[in-house]
Amino acid sequence: MAARRTSRSAPRGYTLIELVIVVAVIGLLAAAALPTLNSVTGANARAAAGELAGAMRYLFETAALRRETCRLAIDIDGGSWWAECTKDRYTVSAEKQAAGWREEEDELADRFPDERDAERRRLLARAKFGQFSDRLARKRTLPGAVRFSEVWTEHQREPFDKGMAYVYFFPQGRTEEARVPVRDGDTVYSAVLQPFTGRARVVTGLPEVPRP
Repeated sequence: MAARRTSRSAPRGYTLIELVIVVAVIGLLAAAALPTLNSVTGANARAAAGELAGAMRYLFETAALRRETCRLAIDIDGGSWWAECTKDRYTVSAEKQAAGWREEEDELADRFPDERDAERRRLLARAKFGQFSDRLARKRTLPGAVRFSEVWTEHQREPFDKGMAYVYFFPQGRTEEARVPVRDGDTVYSAVLQPFTGRARVVTGLPEVPRP
């Protein structure tokens, strides 16, 4: 009598469809976790500060080469920034002076309370800035949860934490000292600009504002 043969079914492997579904789920979970990871490591803040420093260096060179006055416009509330330039000159023509043309200093001081230099107040009153369309300085928005924090430039009395702030670059190959911090949670990186060389670098934390 022949022995009875026991039949065992072979273990079933995964189908191609099941593998695709598993890979897709893993990808979704990784994508969801990436913003949190970037926030924890400060990668978003570091990248944003690096872009700001690069734009500062670029505008310093552009203002000198094009003989234009440029500025980095920072929308603190909106979390965005862009470059603007104007061909309007910094000096007052002799014809206007001979005709008795004069801006009232008190009125300009009221219009531009954060600008201490009288000549710069006259420039701001006359200049019409247009947005700079170059790809290296086009309008950018801060990534993720990154926000501006206590932006300071040389012409300000105190750092700004709301509204608009501007960093100016002049055609004579000079700029103003500035500190533009970006914050992501407890992580802070700052783009720091030197006034004479136009050197911009990224530092960790919130550098102290120079006091006169």
